[in-house]
Amino acid sequence: MLYVVVAFNYLRLHIQTDLKVNRKTIIALLSVLLAFTASGQTRWTLESCIARAFEKNISIKQSQLNVDLAEINQKNAMGNLLPSLNGQASHGYNWGQRIDPFTNQFATERIRSNSFGISTSVNLFSGFQARNSLEQAHIDVMASRLNNEKARNDIALNIASLYLAILMNQEMVTIARSNSDNTGNQAKRITILVNAGQLAQNNLDDINAQMASDQATLVQAENTYNLSVLNLAQQLQLTSEETSTFRISSPDLSAVQSASLPPSAEAAVQYSLTHFPEMKSAEYNMQSADVGVEIAKGAALPSLSASFSYGTGYSGAASQVIGDPDFEVFPIGLVQATGDVVVSAQPIYGENDFETISFADQLTDNVNKSLFFSLNIPIFNGFSTESNIKRSEVNRLSAEYSLEATSQTLRQSVERAYADALAAKANYDASNKAVEASERAFRNSESRYEQGAATQVEYSDARTRLDNAKVNSLNNKYDYLFRLRVLEFYEGRAITLNP
Repeated sequence: MLYVVVAFNYLRLHIQTDLKVNRKTIIALLSVLLAFTASGQTRWTLESCIARAFEKNISIKQSQLNVDLAEINQKNAMGNLLPSLNGQASHGYNWGQRIDPFTNQFATERIRSNSFGISTSVNLFSGFQARNSLEQAHIDVMASRLNNEKARNDIALNIASLYLAILMNQEMVTIARSNSDNTGNQAKRITILVNAGQLAQNNLDDINAQMASDQATLVQAENTYNLSVLNLAQQLQLTSEETSTFRISSPDLSAVQSASLPPSAEAAVQYSLTHFPEMKSAEYNMQSADVGVEIAKGAALPSLSASFSYGTGYSGAASQVIGDPDFEVFPIGLVQATGDVVVSAQPIYGENDFETISFADQLTDNVNKSLFFSLNIPIFNGFSTESNIKRSEVNRLSAEYSLEATSQTLRQSVERAYADALAAKANYDASNKAVEASERAFRNSESRYEQGAATQVEYSDARTRLDNAKVNSLNNKYDYLFRLRVLEFYEGRAITLNP
């Protein structure tokens, strides 16, 4: 912040005293100003950390892919209820002797042919399998969305735990720094007394040893804090630059001690069993298994389908007469009564008397249509249908057991969370009282030590008891806060540290 003020004042001074100040200098100084302003550390709240985790977490992304696949399967199941429509076209040449499909005559020369067509088919009845498959696909979409919601809930709880760890370690650093500062002040007073000849040199040596120990504890607390910050930053997938400036906001937690717990866990149990995604997902899975049984049974029923096609084509061998023929007369027999010769005339055409029928006329003349109905009656298929039905019934029973297990697990988790919160509250209250007692004992020991009425061992022992009491109280404080938020989460409230 000091650099920003200096840059701003420097710029203002030059603008006031020299209106011809270099334009590049102004731009450079403004860039410095904006850079330092932009680099100001934005404190991350718990809500912003959770939002970032939702955006970057791989597990959530994979869960979303499962949702996308389920929606694709649903669209495919919907399409199975609709008629199919396909078009076809061909263009080719044939050599050698063959029967032309459009003239029904032998052709020995190279013949060009084209065909065009369109066909459609529709499933009229298949044991309701298509309809049931669509219903099952819709249920699977709902289940996959709930699984994605559960993944997000798990990530949110994990982020909350890491966030609270930072807050706790931050307070640990504060305690360690306060102890180090107090010991330093104590060392200054002891130094004065030793120099005045009122205390022996060993008292100063002892307090210096205590100060070195406090500084080591401070370094350890800072390292633990930095590691907890790194753990959360890695979970948020921050870049190296973002991690270097990553800091969280410190919410007001003064109301933690007075926060009250519900009289029982039943309200949280009932809410979680009714609204939690893992419970609803298990219910949907059982519904999907029910429909799966109906799909398997549908394979044992007859199926009926219809198809229609419309086509036409062109052949280079198809020709028509355009000229007048010559006639060749030849005898074909005798009249028995008179002996007269019976003759017949056969038209003779030349090469120029024929022309290939036009492409447009052939497309009109060669139109063909077909309509078919197909009935399939399953009689025996190697026990596959029967096996599929039994397999689907086993899957349905498995889904029912999974639903029951999910219900039991969820109830046990809520009841355990409530018990943990009660225990954490009791531990927190007891540790607060221990801190108060330890602080009174330490102040008394400190005063006696300064007057020479207590030894360094007594002073260090009182100090150790106070430090342990503070650390224990701090651990219990954040443990209770986390347990309380977990319990509130089971009651349907958002994960937040705001009062």
